[in-house]
Amino acid sequence: MNKVIDFHMHPFPDETQNLCMYDHAVPSTPMEMKRQLEDAGIGHICGSVLNKDRSFSLQGLNDAALRLRDELGDFYSPGFHIHPALVDQSIREIERMHAEGVRLIGELVPYMHGWGEFAVNPYTRELHEILTAADAHQMVCNFHTTWEWPIDEVIAAHPALSFVAAHPGERESVEKHIERMQKFSHVYLDLSGTGIFRFGSIRRLVDAVGADRILFGTDYPICNPEMYIHAVLGEHLGDEAEALILQSNAERLLGLA
Repeated sequence: MNKVIDFHMHPFPDETQNLCMYDHAVPSTPMEMKRQLEDAGIGHICGSVLNKDRSFSLQGLNDAALRLRDELGDFYSPGFHIHPALVDQSIREIERMHAEGVRLIGELVPYMHGWGEFAVNPYTRELHEILTAADAHQMVCNFHTTWEWPIDEVIAAHPALSFVAAHPGERESVEKHIERMQKFSHVYLDLSGTGIFRFGSIRRLVDAVGADRILFGTDYPICNPEMYIHAVLGEHLGDEAEALILQSNAERLLGLA
């Protein structure tokens, strides 16, 4: 099997960032977490640190991701947070993380960070200002799928960035992802979270937009990584498509190869 890269998970320095819903299902230290993921067949992970209590500190969460990288080494590519209510600080974080060699923004999770009231303020103007700072660095922005969020305006304004939507969701959501990806060539989808337990969903995506636009992800420690690997293999997409989804697409986007 290919070297599996989990493009979307949330590593945890300690229990306050451990999002697993069941006690004792996952280990309590980063190195034990690494061994559990390697036993599942995953050779590299990507993603941001989130707080279980939904408290938010932009720099604090990003610092935690950098400390994890120091501990986990080449096994981990950090993701970092920005926030549309903190434009200047977010721009500084983009420049700081670029200097650290980090290219992955997100996963951005508005409902956990207090900017989910899109009917009141979709924050498209603020996000555009922030992401303009990321354009020159050809960063990758991974965002939580919330169809009430009019992010297409932001995507259209930043063709130099790669945007990766998270979570296929149910059939209606899958079709919306396809519509967006056919409209914007710089939009991708990761397979984390809900959706791929519906048999045929991955093949539908591959047939519609190509295997080179799909990235493997699990949303660990919320979801079981071994189940997600077998969900991809169980679609029998062929060696080339499996290699793209499980490894090559993430390597290309994040410069991991």
